[in-house]
Order: sequence, then structure tokens, then C-alpha cells
Amino acid sequence: MHLTTQRIEQQQVLKCFLTSLFCSLIFFGPSANSQTKKTHSLDDLIQIAINSNPEILAARDQAKAYSGQLSAARAIPNPEFEGVRGQQKLRSDNSRIGSTSSWSVTQPLDMPYTRIPRVNAAEAQLQASDAMRIAKEFEIISKVKNRYYDYMRRQEELKAANEDMELTRQIRDRIQLRYQVGETAKFELIRAETDYLNVKMVAQASQSRLNQSKSQLRQAVGPQLPQNFEITIAPFKEIEIPPLPALVEEIRNQNPELTRAKAELASAESKLSLEQNSRLPKLSLKAQQSNEPDFKDRSYGVVVTIPIWDWRIGQVREAAANVSRAKNMLNYESQNIETQIELAYQQFETISYQVKTLENEVIVQAADARRIAEASYRHGERGMLEYLDAQRTFRAARADLIRAKYELALISIEIERLRSNPKTLSKLLEQ
Repeated sequence: MHLTTQRIEQQQVLKCFLTSLFCSLIFFGPSANSQTKKTHSLDDLIQIAINSNPEILAARDQAKAYSGQLSAARAIPNPEFEGVRGQQKLRSDNSRIGSTSSWSVTQPLDMPYTRIPRVNAAEAQLQASDAMRIAKEFEIISKVKNRYYDYMRRQEELKAANEDMELTRQIRDRIQLRYQVGETAKFELIRAETDYLNVKMVAQASQSRLNQSKSQLRQAVGPQLPQNFEITIAPFKEIEIPPLPALVEEIRNQNPELTRAKAELASAESKLSLEQNSRLPKLSLKAQQSNEPDFKDRSYGVVVTIPIWDWRIGQVREAAANVSRAKNMLNYESQNIETQIELAYQQFETISYQVKTLENEVIVQAADARRIAEASYRHGERGMLEYLDAQRTFRAARADLIRAKYELALISIEIERLRSNPKTLSKLLEQ
């Protein structure tokens, strides 16, 4: 009896232990997982966008569709089979002599003067769709980078706004204490309080812009990115840009938009050749056999389709107009992209100079002026208004530097998009 009671108690203890373990896994397991959120770097975000962005997936599906059209253009025409069976009768007494049957096979010939331009048009259209896919992938990558650096900008703005708010709060409290003991006028207290409220509103607006930037970044990446994602912040690295003539020549050779326009022109020219050659006679080989009760008749020949009435005038005119349109679009794309890269190159040089000037001169001088004004205020040589003015000047210079850095990142990303080296994209897809 004692052993049975002891065994029951051991079973109860084991049951309680297992229950506690199960509850701990339920209540503490998710919280432990939630504490270890995965942070995503810029490369991670780009990889997620390349693999899951709906626009990129749609562009790839479009390229697959044109690949199917190329297979259809290369296909050989199917033969035509015909079979007939009947009865043979005399006209005089309507008596039946026997059964009859016949069959025929017709094989259309895919003539080289129509097959070659048809296949060339489909191949050029496939190249154009592949160039469109590459352009769309570079566009999404650039969009992700833009949103990523915009998020960095908003974080820097929020950090600066919080620092300003804390500093202005300390200044306001200090002036309020001096006002209470009668060492300063109420005007300075009102000025400090107003400055604190303005900086506080800026901090709240910066927080709101940061949240919006995070949502826009997730929208650019795609639905595979979770809503509560975290980002690994990395400073922007300036790219090395070759001289403008070499840059323009590089873009002419590898820009996907120009590649697409060139391929569409080649496709339009092949379609024009196809329509012109379609006016030539079409040939088919034909073999047939007739089975009569008393004999068999076999014959072989060629079927020729002669364009007597339809000379495909409308189709040829349409194809010629498409060729002219493709040429004009190629000229437009070439001029437009060259103009874009020239403007981007000039903006890159201008903004790079602004960033260097702000970092090495303006910010340094504004910080020195603020430090001197603060020291003078502490020693009673200057008033609080001069110190607040120096503080606002420093904040304005710092905001200009943050804005200039973000604009430099944007223009650098735009130049990378215009360059659009397919080899770089292939390396990203292989990762």
C-alpha cells in the first residue's frame, strides 16, 4: 500500500512537471522568438525584392510568354489529311457495283523567305522582353535603395530632433529658473518656450515621417518582407564615376532601355520583311489516292497559292509604319537617356561639392559658433537670444547636410540605374 501511494505521488509530480513545461513553452516561447527579430541589410532587402516583388515576377512571366511565341514561330506547319468513302452505282438500273474510297495528304512548305523573317521577329521580340525584364529589375532595385536611404535620412532627422529637443528643454528650464530668481526677463523665457515647442513639433513630425518611410520601404521590397522588420543601418558609400564621355559610351552599349528599343526596331523590320514576302506564292506538296471497284488512281503534285486579289497592301503599310515608329522611339530613348545621364552627372558633381563643403566647413564653423555663444552666455558676456540664434544656425546647417547626403545617394542610385550592367544583376541573381 505504501509503494502504491508513493508511485501515485511520483506520477502526480511528473504530471505537474510536464504541465509546467508545456505552459512555459506556450507562454515564454513566442516572447523569446519575438525578442530575436531578424535584421535586414540593404543586400537582404534587394534579394527579397528580386525573388518576390510582384512587378519583377510579372516581367519574368512576360519574358516567358515571348519565349513561347518564339517556339511557335519556329514550328513546322502540320500536314492535312483527308479521307472519303462511298458507294458506286450504275445510272441505268441503280444497281450497286462496289464501294469507293479516297484519301489525300497535303503538306504546306514553310518557305525560307517567310520562315526566316518570322523567326527573326520573334527572337528580336524575346530580346526586347528580356531587356524590359532587366530594366524592371534595376528599377525595383533602385526603388528599394531609395527607400532604404530615405529611412536612414528620417532616422538621422529624428535623432537630431530629439537631441535638439533635449537641449532646448534644458535651456528653457535654465531660463525659467533664472526668471524665477529675477535674473532675466520674461521675454527670454517666452522665446525659449517657443523654441522648445517648435523643436518638439519637429521631433513628432520626424517620428511620423520615419514610420511612413518604413512602410514605403516594405512596399518597395514586396509582401514577403514582414511588417515588424528591422533594418541594419549602413552608411552610404560614394560610387566612382568615370568621365562623362566614357559614361555616355558605356550607357549606349549596355542600357536595357536602349537595348529594348533596338530589339523592337529589329523586330519591326523583320515583320515588315515578313509581310512583303507573304505576297510571294505559297507552296504545298500533295499526294492522293482514289480506290474504285476496278482500279486505283494515285497522283502527286504541288499546290500553289497565287496572290491574285490580296496583295497584303494594308499589312505592309502597317508594318512600315511600325518600323518608322520604332526608329523614332529609338532616337527618342537615346536622346532622353543621354540627357538624363548628363544632368545626373552635373548634379552629382554639384551635390558632392555641397556635401564636402557642409561637412568640412559649414558644420564645423556652426558648431564653433554655437560653442562660443554658449560659453559667452555662461560667462554673462552675451544673452540667451544670441545663443538660441547660434543653435538654430547649427540645426539648419545639420539639416542641410542630412538633406545633401540623401540627395547624393539618390543621384548616385540614378546613375547606377542608367548604367544598368547586366553582369551585376546576374551576380545578384546567383546569390
